Amino acid sequence: MNKTLRLIRHAKSSWQDAQLHDINRPLKPKGVRRTLALAAQLGVLPQTRIFTSPARRALDTAHILHTECQVSGTVEVIPALYTFDAVDLMDCLHLLPDECSDITVVGHNPAMTILVNQLSSHQFDNLVTAGYVELSLQSAHWHKVAEKNVTLERFILRPELGTT
Repeated sequence: MNKTLRLIRHAKSSWQDAQLHDINRPLKPKGVRRTLALAAQLGVLPQTRIFTSPARRALDTAHILHTECQVSGTVEVIPALYTFDAVDLMDCLHLLPDECSDITVVGHNPAMTILVNQLSSHQFDNLVTAGYVELSLQSAHWHKVAEKNVTLERFILRPELGTT
């Protein structure tokens, strides 16, 4: 049974309030627009389950995608996804529930870029904000996510331009 793994870097966040802790930074209007553009390209995804970092910018990105892509389940927060380390991110992926065959993870860089580069044949300089990578896993178990059994299906780096 193949699985689909959708990795999304949170959209552009605001640095306007220097007093806010990193985890509390909201999206900029540009981030909202790019997330809406990404959702329009992805279309309806009722079968995916969305897991997100607890950071506000990631939560906001996840909630927009949830609404616009008409995801049937709820957005699920995993505190360990608030990481910038690819090893920690991979550890989180390995713990995803096997009953889910389509998962969307909203997280952070540099963890996202490093992990995508480790798993796919394509090497990204940087997974931009609101960047999307879709991988297929040739296994029934998320703990088997590894370079040898993952295929890059598609990516969207500039959702507002429609480039994939």
